[in-house]
Amino acid sequence: MQAIVLDEFGASSKLHLREVPTPEPAPGEVVIRVAAVEVSRTRDLGTRSGKHPFSKAVRLPHVLGGHCSGTVVEVGDGVPRDLIGQRVAVMGHHTCGHCDACRSGADEACDKLWLLGIHRWGSYAQFTSMPKECVHPVPGDLDLHDAAAMAATGPVGLTQLRRARLKAGDCIVLPGATGALAQTIIALTRMLDVRVIGLSRSTTSRAENLVVLDAGREDLADAILAEARGRPVAVIDNVCAPDTFERYFPVLANGARIVVSGAIGYPALPVLNVPARELYSRNLSLLGVRSHSAAAATEFWQFVRDGFRLDVRAVRAHPLSDAATVHTEIADGVLTGHNVLVPPVGADRQEVHK
Repeated sequence: MQAIVLDEFGASSKLHLREVPTPEPAPGEVVIRVAAVEVSRTRDLGTRSGKHPFSKAVRLPHVLGGHCSGTVVEVGDGVPRDLIGQRVAVMGHHTCGHCDACRSGADEACDKLWLLGIHRWGSYAQFTSMPKECVHPVPGDLDLHDAAAMAATGPVGLTQLRRARLKAGDCIVLPGATGALAQTIIALTRMLDVRVIGLSRSTTSRAENLVVLDAGREDLADAILAEARGRPVAVIDNVCAPDTFERYFPVLANGARIVVSGAIGYPALPVLNVPARELYSRNLSLLGVRSHSAAAATEFWQFVRDGFRLDVRAVRAHPLSDAATVHTEIADGVLTGHNVLVPPVGADRQEVHK
């Protein structure tokens, strides 16, 4: 099969299209013909650079790529044969199911969590394999490009919103409003009746439950207060730009929650100057969410089956062979939002039960 292989850490030019062995399913696993895989700035670009914490878990040569979509073409021992031929979304991490975190429902904190595209070869390829628990059937009318984008951002976005303990009518601050995860969070907040003050350095806009402010403006705190009609009760911050953090932090409501699931300070990760006295005197919470929970994934895909969709034209598709160019253009800010790689269909594989 064809895959994008990383032979050494560094620039996007280190990514090369190559023929590699097609994966075989281990017991309890399925093999998926990949229809699309979302390119993640934090996970893929950061890991490729060699400067992200994820890079330490990678053994070269390596194939990047996590959450994806496709069709089950082969199953291992212990997996029902009727999964073959199903269109699925693939969640790119796996947990042990037995540790204290897993048993308590906080499985995203599992000590033995491993990631597709980090701890094992990923989905920048025509085929990939994962445990059957990581695949979710998708509706027949859902485009598989959209399904890959949803897999990458929907469950983790919903996990963040649930950790923020929001109720209808609440207002949140959302830095990096043009990013892929932010776009999915915005779509989810419409369904949850939550208002969003987005922050961006590239655009400003206003629509439905959303207003996007210039993150670099000097009067950002006053602008947030004016739009919030009060004080925001939560922040979903997957950018963690220190200067933006220092501007929004003072205007949060007492008891506000700041939820973080990433940091776009590629290649160097940002360090926030958090005033400890403010945390306790104003009863604020700073919460890290490593990934989605299994419960959030189940809840999210039920939302999808009930009709939840991303905004029209939210996903840009690129040939798998253009992976290096897509990495470069995401890093340069030319591409924002959801960008998926689409492998060629040419390779065939016998669809059999192992």
